[in-house]
Amino acid sequence: MAHNSTLLRRFASVSRESVLNPSMLAIWDGMGIGVAVVDAEGICRYMNPIQQRIDGFDQVVGKHITSLYVPHDLKCIPTIECLQKGKPLLRKVYTYKTTNNFMTRTVTDFFALFNNGVKDGVLAFTSWLGEDILGKLGIRRNEGRGCGKMQSLYSFDDLVGKDKALVAVVDAARTAANASSPIMIWGESGTGKEVFAQAIHAASSRAAFPFVPVNCAAIPETLLESILFGTTKGTYTDASDKPGLFEEANHGTILLDELNSMPLGLQAKLLRVLQEKRIRRLGSHEEIPVDVRIISILNQHPLAAVQNGILRRDFFYRLAVVSLAVPPLRERREDIPLLVKSVVAHAGGHEPVTVSDEAMRMFMEYQWPGNVRELEHVIEGSLAILNEERTIDLDSLPKHFLEFYRKDKTENVDSSATQLSDDAENIEIELKKAYYDYSMIKRGTVVPLKECMNAYESSCINNVLRITGGNVAKAARMMQVTPAGLRYRIKMLNIDEDCY
Repeated sequence: MAHNSTLLRRFASVSRESVLNPSMLAIWDGMGIGVAVVDAEGICRYMNPIQQRIDGFDQVVGKHITSLYVPHDLKCIPTIECLQKGKPLLRKVYTYKTTNNFMTRTVTDFFALFNNGVKDGVLAFTSWLGEDILGKLGIRRNEGRGCGKMQSLYSFDDLVGKDKALVAVVDAARTAANASSPIMIWGESGTGKEVFAQAIHAASSRAAFPFVPVNCAAIPETLLESILFGTTKGTYTDASDKPGLFEEANHGTILLDELNSMPLGLQAKLLRVLQEKRIRRLGSHEEIPVDVRIISILNQHPLAAVQNGILRRDFFYRLAVVSLAVPPLRERREDIPLLVKSVVAHAGGHEPVTVSDEAMRMFMEYQWPGNVRELEHVIEGSLAILNEERTIDLDSLPKHFLEFYRKDKTENVDSSATQLSDDAENIEIELKKAYYDYSMIKRGTVVPLKECMNAYESSCINNVLRITGGNVAKAARMMQVTPAGLRYRIKMLNIDEDCY
């Protein structure tokens, strides 16, 4: 404690600017350990080449740290924790995971930076504990094979929401967990597909055995087969007798994430594994029996993947014995307050945190292209710069979210206006046909012009009000009149606004 207090006093005068001057950058760039700096809002301002190379990042400056890293067995990533507490976190040994699915175990020192006593960011130094090529490729190996060591996995209780579509998927997943049939889960990125996969395994009779996830998109095609099936000594230079992930997952579950990225040739070989329940290591003639349940994940509709030729039809039929489609967040908006409450409770610490009405309104209106994962990142970023009232409001919301929200709202308004304009044009065409076609008129027929004009105007106003849901202001903009003028015509023509 005394050591930490001394460091805190020393770093109280170290600002972000002082660690990012040209001389310091020259040192950080050449170091053999990872170095990263974020500002007081959690935006990455620097990451040295070795950190970027190992984590698989191309461009990080300007991105929020929670859009690069996700919590793994932690309530929030240590960078945010250090930012919240304003105190150093030293020799932090933990497993971190990036948003591009790279996972590794590290020891890291986090130092809070200050500018005239005000939190100015975080400086982090990272050392990797025995770099594992499998981890670098996005695969998490299990530490134990049998019942000796239980894994920390999500359960169905971690799936928050009361939306009917979500509840239906959860119920189907619970039922499917009791069987051993292959399961295919699809949905947009960030919807929680892997949470479903882990929950299914945790609720199954295989829960005491390994859960082995593998990201098919993160592994080069030349390595994927050897990683899945294993190798035999002498197969290629430096090859050793090494079990593959199917052997490691024996009696348990293997998760094939981003299945639509798997090469077609390997899909054919896996199809044989599904049929025969045997695998053969590269370079070996011996077949090894395996009892593995396969859960696969796609970020697009599987039938679209089949039609586009990136997923074999027979492979799809074998893996989609049970199919689960996870709905995007924008289709279950009533769950947003529940999710916000849950995320705040897990990441907000011991002190209570509230959400302002304005912030919640924005959460409800936003389209959330990144789904639940994006919502978690936004709240986590907000918690890092909370005000004294411990309220998530416009001042604490991340700048990148506010920019996305404004852009999203503008695009929706433009899209809505375009649709209204198109609808109005169609209505005008139909009305012109009805009121200006006098081809069948006969001599002696009475055509009262005023009544025709009133009927046309009344029908036009009625249709536009129907499109706008009774909103007179929107209808007035569409018809290029003032709201007061439109209300006067509605009154004169005895149009009932309550019908809309």
